[in-house]
Amino acid sequence: MSMNEQLEPNKMYRNPEQKLVGHLVPFLQNSGYRVRLEVPSLGQSADIVATRGRWVTAIEAKMHDWKKALEQCRVHENLADYVCIALGTRTISENLITAAQEQGYGIIHCSSEEPYCSWVLRPRVNKRLWPAQREYWIKNLRAINYED
Repeated sequence: MSMNEQLEPNKMYRNPEQKLVGHLVPFLQNSGYRVRLEVPSLGQSADIVATRGRWVTAIEAKMHDWKKALEQCRVHENLADYVCIALGTRTISENLITAAQEQGYGIIHCSSEEPYCSWVLRPRVNKRLWPAQREYWIKNLRAINYED
């Protein structure tokens, strides 16, 4: 797979964030991930949980307001091996890149005009897991269907 994976341009979505998630699913699947959507996570939900082997990646998808995505990602640190933010914007803020690097989060950019996604920043392995809660969460995760 190339860094810029072409996606379904004509699929209809109810809102812009759904369109972003709709672009992310094939991008992740083409990278070997199995994908689940809207996964409950300590009183909120992760927009996407992508698994590859034993590794779990939580992804927050936003069309704007990356600061809110950073807040939501802090919860995912308790459960996921990798934490990422996906943005459907024209550009990625340098402030976001700096904040994500400090936290070890990844950034995926999905063009707001063309249907493709690419990695801006790869995540680092998260060392802030809550082992007991993660074990419980993983058991419940198995009951959620994967996207086709």
